[in-house]
Amino acid sequence: MTVRRDFQEPARPRPDLVIGREELFTGAREQLSGGGSVLVHGPAGIGKSTVLRALAAECAESARTVLRCSSTESESHLPFLALADLLGLVVDEIADRLPPPQRTALESALTGRGESTLQRDGLALRLAVLSAFRALAARGPVLIVADDLQWLDPASAELLGFAARRLGGMPVRMLCAVRTDTEPQAQEHDGYLRASPPDTLAVRVAPLSRTHVTELLGRRGYTGLSRSTVRDIHRTSGGNPLFALELGRALAESPTPPSPGEPLPVPTSLRALVLSRLEMLSPEARRTLLVASAGARPTLALLHAAGRLNAEAETASAAELGLLATERESPGIRFAHPLVSAALYAEAGAQERRAAHAALSGAASDPIERARHLALSTTGTDPAVAARLGEAATAARDRGAPSVAVGLGLLAARHTPAGARPGPDERRLQAAEDALTAGETDLARDIARQVLARATAPADRVRAWMVVVDSAGQAMAEIDAVFPQALADAGDDPGLVALVRYQLAWRAHPSSPLCTDSCRPPCWRQSSDDDAPDSPARDRPAK
Repeated sequence: MTVRRDFQEPARPRPDLVIGREELFTGAREQLSGGGSVLVHGPAGIGKSTVLRALAAECAESARTVLRCSSTESESHLPFLALADLLGLVVDEIADRLPPPQRTALESALTGRGESTLQRDGLALRLAVLSAFRALAARGPVLIVADDLQWLDPASAELLGFAARRLGGMPVRMLCAVRTDTEPQAQEHDGYLRASPPDTLAVRVAPLSRTHVTELLGRRGYTGLSRSTVRDIHRTSGGNPLFALELGRALAESPTPPSPGEPLPVPTSLRALVLSRLEMLSPEARRTLLVASAGARPTLALLHAAGRLNAEAETASAAELGLLATERESPGIRFAHPLVSAALYAEAGAQERRAAHAALSGAASDPIERARHLALSTTGTDPAVAARLGEAATAARDRGAPSVAVGLGLLAARHTPAGARPGPDERRLQAAEDALTAGETDLARDIARQVLARATAPADRVRAWMVVVDSAGQAMAEIDAVFPQALADAGDDPGLVALVRYQLAWRAHPSSPLCTDSCRPPCWRQSSDDDAPDSPARDRPAK
């Protein structure tokens, strides 16, 4: 839900909730006070969201408008959801300041209705987002707060990145948080700063010291712990505040605390701690939380539509146990940590998962989401389910979300019977081509190799070889080894031979000054009517 605050509204930070982050706050405050943007990053549970909320509370005092979004892993496949979070409640206030084509494209993207897509109206949609931020900035300073940037849907990330790179000189600041589990990941700014301005300051949230863990436990009421126990908590948690608090909670609830020198009588992983907490819920409450964990954007209304009629009481009991976060300003249901949702889903039986997805297949409002749940609730092959998934993949592709189309295409292949048209391998190859469009070359190559391991149709094999070639980049040795095999599979088919030789000719002169994007050899797919090559499945710029 988008949250807006006028600059007159008090939004005092809660320094008592932030422990051991003084140096981090000093650098971030300096950057933000100078009109810059900040990216907070670190591993799961390290306190990124706590730091983000505290910084946002401070910055909100000087902002005319605050726009917020917070994505989750389960919703990252739905295009434009983060954009809807940011602009959904303010678009009506600035719509009259947008040119009609931009207004139409933006409203279509936010509502999911209409014909506007990144592929068809890409420029109008990009300019619409930029114009919207400029219109808001004309009224006063704007603060954009985006949590869990790693799960931002690709379409929203592209639009935000386009706008962020062009907002120089405007009173717009971005405050973002992203999960980075390793230091090399933290240095890959092209991936994690894709929706932030180019001059964004990246600030890593480090583990807490033992002294700070002791202070954190004391402020949360876990007092009276021996120094050795606190030392064990710090070592077991690795300084991760979420893990440390869960260990402290488990120790406080244990009837027999450990003796000095004994290991902690609790599992060392958050998943095990979550499961022990889940045992306190009734079976019906656990089923309700399972439905919420399977949903892209769970709300009480969604749970009711999915048949969970006592969702209010059941989610309230889960919140009391610390499994759900309490959000007064949002109607959504948010788990206290993504790992809570993941552990809940992982521990459920296959039949329980299918039942949850079956309920959501009729309750979800987005057609892409409904098709995904339908697939996950179905076992075996089913041509009707495969067709629904194929349509959903096409819709995701048209919305500018090829990575979403990949997953839907692979699900479609799983449910496609042998002998159907399009067949399972054709759907897999379309998914591989979508993976290439999304820049996931390793995934595209893996899919193509799987097809080559079992496909016998020359058209499918040649198409798979072309995916392998495209995913090889500049690895000429691999490319040289592929073309003879592709020609052998093409046999005497003139269309397939021409396709292979066309690709070979283009690869022989990839840097010709006369070559343009239109020279790029397309990846063809088998026609459903005859054996002739069909229209290009995609058209990507030359590398």
